[in-house]
Amino acid sequence: MDATSFRIAVIAPESRHGDAARNCALIAGKLADAARQGVRLAVFPPSSIGGPDDDASAEPFDGPFIRAIAAAVDETGVAAGVGWIERTEDGRRYDSYAICFPGGARVRHRMLHPAHRGLHSGNRFTVFAAPGGVRIGILIGADNDVVENVRMTALMGATLLIAPMRGDHSPRATLAVRAADNGMYIACSHASGEQALIVGPDGRVLARHANARDGMIVANVRPSVAEASAGQRARAARRPDLYGPLTRQGDAYPIAPETERTMPRGSLPLSFAVVGRHRVTG
Repeated sequence: MDATSFRIAVIAPESRHGDAARNCALIAGKLADAARQGVRLAVFPPSSIGGPDDDASAEPFDGPFIRAIAAAVDETGVAAGVGWIERTEDGRRYDSYAICFPGGARVRHRMLHPAHRGLHSGNRFTVFAAPGGVRIGILIGADNDVVENVRMTALMGATLLIAPMRGDHSPRATLAVRAADNGMYIACSHASGEQALIVGPDGRVLARHANARDGMIVANVRPSVAEASAGQRARAARRPDLYGPLTRQGDAYPIAPETERTMPRGSLPLSFAVVGRHRVTG
């Protein structure tokens, strides 16, 4: 492993519903295993501490279960990404994901598109600088199905996208395309270990369940590879002044198709549209 790489692992331990303390202890043991493999960040699934139906495990960002994970991170030297149901002081509940780093730094993301009733929606993207020159973004579950969410994370400079998922959703094909389009690494931690994978910035799957070792899959994130990818080169050709309709619901600029008619000498009718910042003419 060269000095500019950041070694990550995706791990899917057998979390037990309704037993957050036991789940935290299991995560701590997996972090010790990851440390022996030179891993710097271990990515666990959503609900790795407690899920939407386990109200007893819902707690604030500085609650006892998150503090237990932070203590294990400090002890092993391996950062950990874990999912839990966050309860705020006003009683709101969020499907949240936290990454704890050695030394006490923590980052939290709240799911933008929660599927469970009673959970509130997050309202911001999460991208931050991590050791090794890596910028990390987080999107939970169905957040990753919306193309604009992943693109926004990439435009905010993410080298690595953490994509924790649950349920029957099989993300392999979709995430490979997202990684290639945006020139970023994607680490998908899934409640089913068989669906876990790490994808490179060219869309190639670097690690999956078939090559798991000690219950984890491992890959190296190299920022220089992401920066040189076709996806990042293509982003340089973007024309933001043309994309205003993307921010509007429905048909922002409906265009009536021209009725086809016979033209002299075998020519065909053509319809065109000139898109400006505020109007369309055709």
